[in-house]
Amino acid sequence: MERVCVIHYSEIGLKGRNRPFFEKKLVENVRRVLKGVSDARVKRLQGRLVFPLGDSDPQKIIGSVKSVFGVSWFAFASVSEPKVDSIKRVVVEEASKIAGKEDTFKVEVKRADKSFPITSLELSKILGETLVEKLSIKISLKNPSKRVYVEILKNEAYVFTERIKGPGGLPVGSSGKVLSLLSGGIDSPVASYLMMKRGCEVNYVHFHPFYDNSEAENSKIMEIVRKLLPYSGRTAVTFIPSYEFQIATVNIPAKYDLVLFRRFMFKVAEKVAETEGAKALVTGESLAQVASQTLDNMVAVSIGLKMPVFRPLIGYDKEEIIALANKIGTYELSIKPYKDCCSIIARHPETRAKPEVVKELEEKINMDSIVDKSLKLSSRVIVE
Repeated sequence: MERVCVIHYSEIGLKGRNRPFFEKKLVENVRRVLKGVSDARVKRLQGRLVFPLGDSDPQKIIGSVKSVFGVSWFAFASVSEPKVDSIKRVVVEEASKIAGKEDTFKVEVKRADKSFPITSLELSKILGETLVEKLSIKISLKNPSKRVYVEILKNEAYVFTERIKGPGGLPVGSSGKVLSLLSGGIDSPVASYLMMKRGCEVNYVHFHPFYDNSEAENSKIMEIVRKLLPYSGRTAVTFIPSYEFQIATVNIPAKYDLVLFRRFMFKVAEKVAETEGAKALVTGESLAQVASQTLDNMVAVSIGLKMPVFRPLIGYDKEEIIALANKIGTYELSIKPYKDCCSIIARHPETRAKPEVVKELEEKINMDSIVDKSLKLSSRVIVE
């Protein structure tokens, strides 16, 4: 009996004429994660994706498909002819594998092919009666302990007993490209993950205090990027040394260090984003979480930027962010010791920076020159 993986999506199904675009992106991403795991002959069939399991390791497939944004849920199913007698036979076989003495069952039928001569409700009843007759199984429509699912397509039917939850969202690459300001902390990897979930292709820029980019390139930053790689696919990290900024701001009032530094990062990031083809910047900022992330400072930092700045964590508290970091596996990497730029520069930061003061200080240090010098010292690493 042929076995297949059936993948369902939810949000994509709400799309109109551009739905095929999202479906194609989802197929591309599923094929990407299955490379080396399965033969990846993924087909689009009547509102779902299907590929044969063959001799593939089911656990590896689960781990791979769970990292694909756009997947609502998926299941390993046995294939039947779209005929009542054939479906009966497969349903009995699948139910017998999981039936215990005290179990109660419910059969749920969905017809993707509405030309099938029996309604979903009628077929559910017929299949339930078959289970009672063949396996002496008890049926419970309200509170079953086990379920058998049947999906009927035009040329075949699928029968399965377990649905595996996917990450939801939209396929990466369907919403354009953004550039994430990736620090060594907990928040920015989570923010990057959330942008991927909304379909964005994410590249990164990292600011570091070292004189040699290779120190940052061999640090935990690359570990974090690789941890996110199953979700993102091929990406790039641009490393920017911060010492040109640090030298130029020696005589600037210390309380403005962090606000100016964030301005420096955004201005550099905009330049990098332009070369990468990114349309927006992403940060891990959460409103009022730390002194630099007050509303006044966010306004002062953002004034005059050409690109929008997305802050997907803006309304999250620290516990919620940590929970997400643990879920995606970046938390343990983020708390590893690292010489992060922000922790070095932040002393007693101004919490209500005035834009006019920030502008005056920028002119004093010749911020545009610092940005240009720093970009010339940058390096770019492809990760795939």
